[in-house]
Amino acid sequence: MSRGIFGIVDFSSPVDDRDAAAMGAFLHRDTGRGESISIGSGAHYFLAMKRPAAEVPEQQRQVAEERKSGTLCVINGEIHNCPELRNELGDEAPPSAGDLDLALLLYLRHGRDFAKKLNGLFSLAVLDNREPLFRLYADRFGMARQVYWTTAGTRLFFATHLKTLLSCPGVGKELDPEGLNLFLKYAYITSPWSIFKGIRKLQPGHLLTFRRGKAEEVPWWDFSETTTTVSGWDDAVNRYRNLLQQSVARRLGDPSRTGILLSGGLDSSANVALAARCTDRQLTTFAIGFEDPRFDERPYARIVAGHFGAKHHEYTITGNEIEDLPKLLWHMEEPYFEFGLFLTYCGLAAAAPEVDAVIGGEGADQMFGTGGFAGARPALAHYLLRRTGLLGAARRFGRLLRGPFFYDRDTWAFKLRLFWNRATDLNDWYFYGYDENELAQAYRDPALARVPRIFDGREVDDSSFAALYRSTQVHQDIRHYANENVMVKSGRMADMLGITLHESFLDSELADFVVGLDFPYKRGGSLTDHLRGRAVSKLLHRRSMEGILPEEILHKPKQGGFVPVMLFLRDGSLRRKIYDYLLRSRVMGEYFRNGYLKSLFASYEEHQAKPVSWANFLNSKANRILFLLTFDIWHRYYLENDPLRVEATTLSEFLDSGNG
Repeated sequence: MSRGIFGIVDFSSPVDDRDAAAMGAFLHRDTGRGESISIGSGAHYFLAMKRPAAEVPEQQRQVAEERKSGTLCVINGEIHNCPELRNELGDEAPPSAGDLDLALLLYLRHGRDFAKKLNGLFSLAVLDNREPLFRLYADRFGMARQVYWTTAGTRLFFATHLKTLLSCPGVGKELDPEGLNLFLKYAYITSPWSIFKGIRKLQPGHLLTFRRGKAEEVPWWDFSETTTTVSGWDDAVNRYRNLLQQSVARRLGDPSRTGILLSGGLDSSANVALAARCTDRQLTTFAIGFEDPRFDERPYARIVAGHFGAKHHEYTITGNEIEDLPKLLWHMEEPYFEFGLFLTYCGLAAAAPEVDAVIGGEGADQMFGTGGFAGARPALAHYLLRRTGLLGAARRFGRLLRGPFFYDRDTWAFKLRLFWNRATDLNDWYFYGYDENELAQAYRDPALARVPRIFDGREVDDSSFAALYRSTQVHQDIRHYANENVMVKSGRMADMLGITLHESFLDSELADFVVGLDFPYKRGGSLTDHLRGRAVSKLLHRRSMEGILPEEILHKPKQGGFVPVMLFLRDGSLRRKIYDYLLRSRVMGEYFRNGYLKSLFASYEEHQAKPVSWANFLNSKANRILFLLTFDIWHRYYLENDPLRVEATTLSEFLDSGNG
């Protein structure tokens, strides 16, 4: 049951009702649970929204309008601090005002910066007839669902669904090679790029203003400016614990209709513990695991569920879930295959029949910073290379690590190349996809291999390791990985399954507090400890949970939601069908060298007969195969056909249905 916003704005020419009807086709056909589309329109605009049945009284499902000024407002997502907003507005807010009414009143009082007062995950649009102008806001995390937009002449089109935008006459669909390469490198396409030329995605924490036929996108939020002052550890622990509990309470709603995703890790376990303090009713938890005990955290989830008396549900991922890949890609709308996709999908699918909403624990790692994971060694190595003036030399040395010896063997050489790349270039922190060297070998035309550089390095403060860590925390962890990947994946899977997803660690007050903390509250240990892998991550979070969570959870090793992607390729007959399909695929033949594909598949088969030294090695190889398959499926659904006329099949049916 998809929800969202969409519209057309043209202050120079009338908007044709037929264009508006075409845009609304997708959300109109996908209604359920009493959901309907609310519309606000005039001669020069058409705005529409569809929200789920309200979980709390403040959530309104109709377009908000202030008739005196002719200002309208639509929203996708949630605002969690309505009581505080109502208090600020005082008599200006009538008792019956809903969340969207409050947002519109705040806009009329404060203008373009009003969004800073909203605590929530939202895409929010304001049509201001006074100037006239149109403003479109994405919350600081981009969680509600990224908004696609494009212009044609004096007209702006926007929609939370790519299918909606593509339905409008005049909106073309030409593949953008840069968007494709971002997917092949990172597993997803970061904003402002999209997979189509001329279609952009509104970046998290950004505002799009459209007036006099021109669109301008600027940031309205910057985590770099956030600062937090605490008097010491006791103050930090008390404030953090209270903010996290307040966040959970805001999102818990009716405990009988809200579940909690429980991995057994520190973050999701904290959600359960603090939710138990907010209600005397039984909680409901959902855990996802694997048959292989190396990757299965369900034993820890059972400990937490039992400790707090929760009604606990579990699901085991077997690898057969790969059959749902075409369906997932139809809903994702762009090429996407991040390794946690099926973990999120299965968790939400397990919860959807039982509850209306779930609380997740994603984003916690990024709020405290990861330093590139691996014990934050990549960030520390990058800092030391910068401070010693050796970064340039290290990058030149990295060019020597491009032969097959460093790519194709499950040895120290593979690990060395990955670490070296991560330490010398912030654009290489995420290594599951193809780098430019591999793309140049894979493409028929090596000139297509350029990957846009998301980070130019100018925003990095290397005056100290703490300063550099904060820079990477804001730009890599939050702005890139959490906002563009983790949150997009989670939001779209929830949208597909018709379940509301609340993320407790993305509460605005909590996030501001954590991001603004000094380094010693985020990580424990000296520079030497970091180099030796003995530093402690999320230090304040761990201390705040002492005496609340079972000891087994506080001291368990971090598995980090690792998903063994090679599990989805363990069936030899399915692998051979995938190989055969891709080798015959017209799309693969158009873009990629057949010899490269054969070599890729042969290498993967060779490693099936060998013991695995490092799971990430085989995982990265499995990803490369599945990235190509993902692109092929997406291409058929969205470029070769009208996605609204496509019926997503199982993977086996897709492979059997033609030669691409």
